[in-house]
Amino acid sequence: SKKDTPPNPLLRGKNQHHHHQRSFHRLFSTTIDFTHALPLNELGTCHKSLSLFLAAIEPNQNQKKKKKKKEEASSSTQPLPTTITTSNNKLVELSTLIILTNKQRREILLGKKLRGFGTGKYNGFGGRLEESKEIDPTPAHGAMRELAEESNLSLPLGAFTSVGTLSFTFEDRVGEKMAVHLFHVDVSFEEDVVTTSSTDDYGLLLGGDDTTTVSEHGNNMAMTARGVSIIDPNSIEGCDEIIPRWFPWSEIPLHQMFADDSVWLTYFLSQSAVRDGDGGNTATPIKMNGWFHFAPGGDDGNKIEHYFLDT
Repeated sequence: SKKDTPPNPLLRGKNQHHHHQRSFHRLFSTTIDFTHALPLNELGTCHKSLSLFLAAIEPNQNQKKKKKKKEEASSSTQPLPTTITTSNNKLVELSTLIILTNKQRREILLGKKLRGFGTGKYNGFGGRLEESKEIDPTPAHGAMRELAEESNLSLPLGAFTSVGTLSFTFEDRVGEKMAVHLFHVDVSFEEDVVTTSSTDDYGLLLGGDDTTTVSEHGNNMAMTARGVSIIDPNSIEGCDEIIPRWFPWSEIPLHQMFADDSVWLTYFLSQSAVRDGDGGNTATPIKMNGWFHFAPGGDDGNKIEHYFLDT
């Protein structure tokens, strides 16, 4: 059920200038001073390769797997929905996550979780993929569906650019893994788009007719041109699970988010700022894949033991 509460426009930040460069984790430095980035002691060990990452987490995991198999030998527990069991009997939960930005304003839309996994934390929009291929034929379709459900933004499939995948393992959940398909969506606000006499009544055409699509969700309409979706920010609505809010990139509440966001999200936004600010190649999507192993304590502990970010 939707909440009929549009976001407070006062929560949208002003344009932010780039701050001095600061290195807050071992391999990557940023062009943005992320005020709330987590300290190094909560980000664990940064590995230089996937093989080193796997070598660091597998000894303990293998021992705990053997113990878990003995405990579950007589169990008839069925796999959870939206999961697959791999050849080595690892249970993998498949999900989507969306980085929704307004690069023109250097802002990002996040949602505060009201219930379920991550309650009280801010996160991007997304969720589990449906098992039915009729509902989610591809991960991008799942991301499109989740964004509409959680923010009331119905955007065309072409607005979702694949960034890569994030893989999560957990010291106290042996044999389980989360695989997250990561997408980027960039939007502009109607009020910031210069209209021209050649546009139609919507008045927001940035490119030719062959590059523009319109999608509609209830009373909310979005036009996508040249990879940017033009929206009315006041049409964004939360649901019974999430409250949306805009943040300037430098003021993202990373201290109220999952620890891995202080690694991959800051890298992604820093690369976006470099490409846009220095006249770089903005047409080529930023790609990355991340592996994160969390310490015991789950949602409450929120501490990484090991990670590797492949860029």
